[in-house]
Formats: sequence, C-alpha cells, structure tokens
Amino acid sequence: MGVHRGSVRTVAHTERPGLRLLGLPHSGGRAENFAGWRAALPAAFPATAVELCAAQYPGHGDRLAEPPQEAVGAIAEEIVADLTRLPPADLLLFGHSFGSAVACEVARRCPGAGLDVVLLAVSGAWAPGDPARTPRDEHLLPDEELWKRLVALGGIDPDIASQTELRDLLLPAMRADIATHERYLACQDPVRLHCDVHVCIARGDPLVPLRAGRHWARLTTGNTSLDIGHGGHFHVFDDPAPLLENLARRIPVHTKRRRFGA
Repeated sequence: MGVHRGSVRTVAHTERPGLRLLGLPHSGGRAENFAGWRAALPAAFPATAVELCAAQYPGHGDRLAEPPQEAVGAIAEEIVADLTRLPPADLLLFGHSFGSAVACEVARRCPGAGLDVVLLAVSGAWAPGDPARTPRDEHLLPDEELWKRLVALGGIDPDIASQTELRDLLLPAMRADIATHERYLACQDPVRLHCDVHVCIARGDPLVPLRAGRHWARLTTGNTSLDIGHGGHFHVFDDPAPLLENLARRIPVHTKRRRFGA
C-alpha cells in the first residue's frame, strides 16, 4: 500500500503537503487500517493539502517476519527517523489505543529532530502514569481467551476471527503490543510534552472510561481538549468523517493562518 518508507507508509499522497497526518495503529493494527480515512480528508481539510501516512510496526502487516519491538521508545525512534526523510510539513499525530503511547513518544522526540507537531490526538487510551488506571495483565491470558477478548472488542475482521491458523500467526504480535503498552502506562517516568493534545473517548468503550481523559492535561504545557463520542473501542474506524472534521478544528489558529496564507 502506497510508498514503502520503512515504518512510515503513505496512504494518501500529495505533492506539496501543508499538513501531514500520521496514524499510529492499535495493538496488532496495521498501516492499512487508516486506508478508510482517505475519502473523508478533502471535506475535513478543504483549505489545505493533507498527506495521510500511517505507521507499520515491526511484526505487523508486511513486516510480519520481523520480531515485534518491545519498547515504545524504540518504535518511536524508528518512526521519527523516517519522518525526517519526508518533505517538510506540519505534523498532526493520531494514535489509537496502543498507538497513543507510540504517538506520545513520537511527539516527545519530534522537536529534537526538527519536526513541528501542531497537534497530538490520542484516542481510546489512558494517559501514561494515570493513578486512576487499574493495571491489567491481559498479555498473560491463554491464547484462546486473549483472542476471544480481542475479537469481542471489534478490532478483528470476522472472517479472520474463526481461522485458527491466522490467529496463531497474528496473536504473538498482538500479545507483544499489549505487554509493551502495559509497561509503558505503568512507567513512573513522567511524559513531558509541549504540544497541544486532543483526547478522543467513546462512551461505549469497555477499556477506557470517560475519566481516563483527565490525566492527559498533566503531560503537556500546551492546550488540551476532550471529545466524547459514540461507539465502542474502534469507533475511529467506523465513521472517520466527524473525527477528521473535529481534528481540523483543533489545529491551533496561528498554524492555520500560516498554512492557509491568511
């Protein structure tokens, strides 16, 4: 799909992007999960050329033969290195679930790499270090039980859910992601960010309650905002148009003026 650039894949290309939207997938997710966002981009961002990109983690998608990376920081370092090789553009990071942890670490490294993050959007995820979160050990569950829980969340295609061979092929990377995410959320080293942060939570998400949105404001010196939507844990892929329109409204005013020539 698109141009192969290591961990960062081009989903919707534009010659001179004013904004680069980078999607960071959930546990077991692939860059291809963001392909459904392409059609909604022009209406959501009518005044600028948006290049949609997505990350492909080691052990996922066409990188299935690689061992999964077990440190969020290492995943982020590879992504940032790839981003520095792309034509310059303002950066909007969108991380869903496990991808929110990766997005945090990408945002933390971007200033040192000369990359301008205009907005960090985190979806369906607790903030790292949130004391209100009860630790979970789902990565220790037996294969059958873990697979059933993942299928119940809605992130696995029903055609795949019943195929044991595919389950055995995909589950190791999912388990590694979940374990990596758990360790990151429990880390006592506070995340320090300076970009604006927008939090997306769904009322029907069984993993992330509404109170999970509060702690994100403590991680950044920038502005924070919260959007409470409908649907379950994977609502961001069910109907992306309202989400993308909301993200466009959250981009700082000074950035819009610079990009749109106002």
